[in-house]
Amino acid sequence: MPLSVDDKVAIQTLSNTQMRYLDQHAVDEWVGCWVDEGKFIATYGTFTGHAAIKEFIVGHIAAGKEDGARHLMTNYIIEGDGDRATSYCLVLKVQVENAPHIIASGAYNDVLVRTSQGWKFESRQLDVDNGVFAAAAAAAEQG
Repeated sequence: MPLSVDDKVAIQTLSNTQMRYLDQHAVDEWVGCWVDEGKFIATYGTFTGHAAIKEFIVGHIAAGKEDGARHLMTNYIIEGDGDRATSYCLVLKVQVENAPHIIASGAYNDVLVRTSQGWKFESRQLDVDNGVFAAAAAAAEQG
């Protein structure tokens, strides 16, 4: 049975809410968006399970990587049936506390499962656009 509109809205809400948690540095809430043995896959590595995902994000925040950041999510494509779904969306990370600028852009490719607590990420893969790394390399050369 295809996903209902309510399911698609719930999945999009999960994704957007998780980004709000990240912007607020609400670590436990951010991690809680995954199933217990879920995976976060990114340029930084693959982190499996709540403890590994939490360790990654705590270090990421402590390193200042989320200071003044706001994540904007758009262009959702959500498909699936029954209790499994996939979601694709674009993300734009902008600086909002200092001079406004784009920090990074990319795409999320997610696999989601319906749980007794609602939809959760089984895996969430962040593919950061190459321009972010090109800009960092150019800045390092000038530095």
